[in-house]
Amino acid sequence: MFTSKSLTALAIGLAAISSQAKAEKSTFDSDLTWVSTDSSLPKVVIYNARGTILSASKYGRLDNINYGSGPPVTVDHMIGNVTEVLKVAQLAVVSFPVTGGSAGLNSSLYLNITQHANRHLCTEGSDIAGGIMFHGTNTLEETAFGVDLTLNCSKPFVATGAMRPDTYISPDGRSNFFQAVATAVSPDARDRGGLIAFNDRITSIYYSTKSNANTPDTFRSIEQGNVGAFLGGQPYFYFSGPSYPTGRPHFDVTNTTELPAVVVLYGHQGFDASLMYAAVANGAKGIVHMGSGAASLSPSAREAAAELYKQGIPVVTVTRSVTGTGMPGIEKGPVFYASYLQGPQARIMLQLAINAGYTLDEIRNLFEAPLRSAIYAPAPNSEWFSEV
Repeated sequence: MFTSKSLTALAIGLAAISSQAKAEKSTFDSDLTWVSTDSSLPKVVIYNARGTILSASKYGRLDNINYGSGPPVTVDHMIGNVTEVLKVAQLAVVSFPVTGGSAGLNSSLYLNITQHANRHLCTEGSDIAGGIMFHGTNTLEETAFGVDLTLNCSKPFVATGAMRPDTYISPDGRSNFFQAVATAVSPDARDRGGLIAFNDRITSIYYSTKSNANTPDTFRSIEQGNVGAFLGGQPYFYFSGPSYPTGRPHFDVTNTTELPAVVVLYGHQGFDASLMYAAVANGAKGIVHMGSGAASLSPSAREAAAELYKQGIPVVTVTRSVTGTGMPGIEKGPVFYASYLQGPQARIMLQLAINAGYTLDEIRNLFEAPLRSAIYAPAPNSEWFSEV
């Protein structure tokens, strides 16, 4: 149930909507309606794919397990409960049809979001400062990664969500919402690639993963660390100069509605390499293998990868370990090693590369170039390895 206080706050938020200025619209924002109490503030678009942040429970304020059963929470309600956000930015909302949890989503969602975001944020002359995304945390890192690789400008794109429903005794979504908007309007957030604002931390979308299935302190960039933190609700970046993740590419998906199928297979003792052939027979255009240690493959899996390479099917291997990376050998082979990527992210990058028409050599270079440049290019390594 909403309290009288929350309903009053909601009324304030709705009043802000109804009192918005009727400004002339440009091609980049013709589909947007701005929620504003101050037209001089920066503009931020909320790309709403729902999730726990907009969930409620009918079982009481201690339920963080069986939520989703209560009255739906709207973005207007969230703004009404976090009216401080209207002191930071003007807001517009674009909602996407999402049914069920985020585990049931696919690439069509991030293709849709990124096509909207490119028009809103990246069109020449756009005065929109940045965008944020509400998303279920189960696959937030996948949708966010897809957007990160396909957004064609340096403006901030900040993903957020919640681990607790809005009806919980201490919901984390409201704070995450404010902090995401505060990040999106910060000039210091530009030129860093996509970001995740969650639980007082800022991480790079490129390197982030959901590390805990239950607690709010879940999104981490374990090996690379946080980009920044929040103090008094405002972002504090640990490094003053902007910097993109090493090896982060960009793909144009302007006219793309569907991506080629790529499957992820988990390597283990007794791995059945026939699954690789079965995946291709079932329509997979590429395979991501999660290997033990430094992304190792069993002899049978390596043999299957070599055979599939001859058929034009790329096999990318990543480590199944929590951190670290696989490392390519001196000679270029039929298995491609991803540079510090998790399995789901490698899958998305491979899909985008295949969709863009990359050759096998170009796909290998996409995944391995950062590693090869670091390992084999500098002296004295370049001399040592060339002598073998």
